[in-house]
Amino acid sequence: MENESIMGIVVVGLIVAFVVYQSFIKKSDVVESKPAPKPAPAPTPAKKAEPKAPAKPKVPTAAELNKKTKAELEVLARDNGVELDLRKKKATLVKEAKASFQQK
Repeated sequence: MENESIMGIVVVGLIVAFVVYQSFIKKSDVVESKPAPKPAPAPTPAKKAEPKAPAKPKVPTAAELNKKTKAELEVLARDNGVELDLRKKKATLVKEAKASFQQK
């Protein structure tokens, strides 16, 4: 009788151990090791930019100048060093603005 009770206790103990193991140690708790991502390559040193020649300003055509307002024409001409009189007709201002671009 003594052997049977010891066997019963061992079986119950194994069952309890199995239940405790299943409840506390789950497969989702196990962390799988993954290889570390490769480090990004070091940036190459920037080459020194060679100084470029200053860009030539684009000379607008008469059609482009006609699309602008008197105030815009005045600003363009002023950038070229010519002061326009806004009291004049737009056609005259276009001619003077175009002449200011040709002087440069």
